[in-house]
Amino acid sequence: MPKRTYATCRECGRHRDEVGELSRSRLCGECGTKRLYANNLQIHHKRGPFYERRIYGMVQAELGPRVAIALKQSGVFAAVLDPPAEAP
Repeated sequence: MPKRTYATCRECGRHRDEVGELSRSRLCGECGTKRLYANNLQIHHKRGPFYERRIYGMVQAELGPRVAIALKQSGVFAAVLDPPAEAP
C-alpha cells in the first residue's frame, strides 16, 4: 500500500515524482522488484541473509523464541548454513 508522506526511495534515492508511488517500506517499484528477486534467489541457493532469516523464523515457530535465540547465539545456524567443505 503506497504511503504519500515518503518522498524518496530508500534504496536508489530517486524522488517519488520520478518513480511513482513508494511502498510502505519506502521502495520504488524497481527496487522492490530487485529486492524480491534477490530474496528468492538466496532462498533457492540456500545462502545469504534472507535464507538465514527464513530458517531462523521456522525454528522460532517450531521451537519457540527462547530456543531459537539460544541456537543462534551458540552458532548452530552458521554451522547449518556453512557446512565444512568436503575433500575431493
